[in-house]
Amino acid sequence: MADDDVPLPVVPVVGVAGGSGVTEGGDASFTVSASPAPSSPLSVSVSVSQSGDFGVSTGTRTVAVPTSGTATLTVSTLDDSTDEPNGSVGVTVDAGSGYTVSSTQGSVTVEVADNDVPPPPDLPVVSVADGSVVEGEFGLLSLLEFQVTLSEPSEQDVTVRFRILSGTAINGLDYWGSRGQVTIWAGWTRATTGVNVRDDYLRERDETLVIELTDADGAVIADNATATGTIIDND
Repeated sequence: MADDDVPLPVVPVVGVAGGSGVTEGGDASFTVSASPAPSSPLSVSVSVSQSGDFGVSTGTRTVAVPTSGTATLTVSTLDDSTDEPNGSVGVTVDAGSGYTVSSTQGSVTVEVADNDVPPPPDLPVVSVADGSVVEGEFGLLSLLEFQVTLSEPSEQDVTVRFRILSGTAINGLDYWGSRGQVTIWAGWTRATTGVNVRDDYLRERDETLVIELTDADGAVIADNATATGTIIDND
């Protein structure tokens, strides 16, 4: 006796696969597959999610799987200007009518790489304090010292450049030097620099010069970046 019953239709099993990772601003590609291929276009419900914040339009979408058995889903990401960790875009096949969800390929993620440059670290502020010295005896040199200070320690060496400006003291007569630099070592907040001062054998009032910080590597120059050096007469 021949069986004249109509075979029950085979319910397709639907899964999803992800393409290669993308850089933010690119489109993440997913392939939704039905096996066996449906005899007519099959509407499949999927949920789109993201890890991180890449401007992905999340939520439920409907993918029409044609009789070929595969359909491509494209999810766009946004190229923003915020430095952030890498993230991902995920697609999950939701339960629906006319298909079952694959137990092994029901969801997948595609990595999204951030392409923004981290902001530069906040730099410490460097300043300089007044100094004074008694001029040397018998024509000998003495050192007029200035303390250069950072507002906070730096993880790298900080090089500070400065210039010396005459006040009542005269370069070449009362002191020597017009420019210089000093390094504050990583982890430290202070360094000392100096100007050579000589005994001029003249009885006179105390004299002054000015040190001005001009620029620095690894630090920001303070708004008031000058200090006065006083040469105390001993004649």
